[in-house]
Amino acid sequence: MMLTQTIINENSTVLDKLTLGGETLLLGMIAIFAILFIIYLVIKVLGMTLNKESKSENKKANNVDNTPVINTKPVHKSAPAPVAAPSKQPAAETSSAANTVNDGELIAVIAAAISACSGEPVTKFRVVSFKHIK
Repeated sequence: MMLTQTIINENSTVLDKLTLGGETLLLGMIAIFAILFIIYLVIKVLGMTLNKESKSENKKANNVDNTPVINTKPVHKSAPAPVAAPSKQPAAETSSAANTVNDGELIAVIAAAISACSGEPVTKFRVVSFKHIK
């Protein structure tokens, strides 16, 4: 196959100009996508390498298998706050405002239980919904 060099000048036809422009466009697009694909591969390889290193560092730091650990250590060194005995409320006071207060307390208890079981601080997650089981 013999390569020919196309020279565009004022005597060239529109078809010659469009052909050379199309060839240039195609060559440029192929070069750009090849470079983008190479960058993609580099990022994937680096990501897999860094994830493998971080997982091995986490296993060395924790030195445990993937079973959940319940944190039984107290958060504060002071004595726990006394818990008030449940009061008997009259049936007339079971309005939506009272349920909202109870729901807020329930959310706080759920968040504290999740925090204690996972070992993460309460600020790392939030309770989105819960369902009362009767």
